[in-house]
Amino acid sequence: MPPADAAFLSVHVPALESRFALSYYQDDSCVEYFLDARETGRHVSQNLILSRDSRCMGVYVSKFYPQLFLETSSKYLSAACFYLLVCHTVHLFHLKDECPVWLETDKSVFCAFYAKLKEFDFCIHRSRVGERICLHGIFHELPIRMADISALLDPFARS
Repeated sequence: MPPADAAFLSVHVPALESRFALSYYQDDSCVEYFLDARETGRHVSQNLILSRDSRCMGVYVSKFYPQLFLETSSKYLSAACFYLLVCHTVHLFHLKDECPVWLETDKSVFCAFYAKLKEFDFCIHRSRVGERICLHGIFHELPIRMADISALLDPFARS
């Protein structure tokens, strides 16, 4: 049983999807995601990189800087975006429900963001130099309709 129900995401995923379009480019086991404003087509973020961790059959989050906090009325959209990207990556690589999710971040970002993502139950796996920490969580598939995320054949051809 997941640590949280889908109520939170069932509200915020459609809100994200109505305002922003997600696309991705896959290069072997690495996937880069792009976030664009639907209304203007403006690129909001391209610092979204996840990959398949073949050693533990999970997901490694290399970069997650969606910059949604710069958008108006965007509270909770970063959390919805994070869930969608991990869920899409899990499906793309045919990983199993309850697969591990790994990432490295600053301790302050963990406290302000990742610790609040009940859907993953992140915990500190190990401390790194300075304020950096490695996090470990578990992906829990929830009954949420996945956003339409379109594949790009050439990420450099984006307008």
